[in-house]
Amino acid sequence: MTIKHKCKEAYDLVQSYLNDRSHTTVKPGYISQPQVQSSVKQKIQQSLQILRETLKDNINEISISYNGGKDCLVMLILILSTIHELGLDVNEDFKLPSVYINNDEPFMEVNKFITDSTKYYHLDSTIIKSDLKSGFQKYLSDNPNIKTIIVGIRYSDPYGSELTYKQETDHNWPKFMRIHPILNWTYVEIWEFIVGCGLDYCCLYDKGYTSLGGVHNTVRNPQLKHGEDYLPAYMLTDNADEYERLGRNINRS
Repeated sequence: MTIKHKCKEAYDLVQSYLNDRSHTTVKPGYISQPQVQSSVKQKIQQSLQILRETLKDNINEISISYNGGKDCLVMLILILSTIHELGLDVNEDFKLPSVYINNDEPFMEVNKFITDSTKYYHLDSTIIKSDLKSGFQKYLSDNPNIKTIIVGIRYSDPYGSELTYKQETDHNWPKFMRIHPILNWTYVEIWEFIVGCGLDYCCLYDKGYTSLGGVHNTVRNPQLKHGEDYLPAYMLTDNADEYERLGRNINRS
């Protein structure tokens, strides 16, 4: 299959959700709430409008920041859907540029999902081991045609509350336009979309991890501990945005 097929597939998934034809995949213990579904539909429409405005001009100047996490996965599906909706002229060999910048030792499960999903969704993936600022500098230096990078950050993420949907980097960073199409989504809404659309995701989320960093600064979320085991990430619902990162930045010395 080509990226055109994946864009059509993503468009059909989004439209199925918006028209209440999804939820064909049942996850153990997951209960879809009507009020959450309604909220997700509103967030989808908001995100799609942002992406339409971003993608309509020159898709060859756009890349995405993709780390294989749940937020980036939702963002990616909405991007592919928008490419199809706009009827953008992408040839059979086109791959959507993506960059993964990471300075931690990653989980092998995360690496595998990034490898599998970038192939499945036809991404042209660049992996850079670096801090974010230096990593983006290298990426943009190697890809001078890229002017805009779409990022899957949300308000509840560190520094997310300071951002807007469209924001140019300041003078201390390499210059590019940042687009944040899912900025206003909540943790629960992210999982409602993923489960409702039956998307494949990194297997660590089914083992109690809710926010994926490196192997030395990430543990299972204590809010999901259930006896001797842990519930899946999508089962975190109460105060989820507050508790999402409880498994991150753990001192394991």
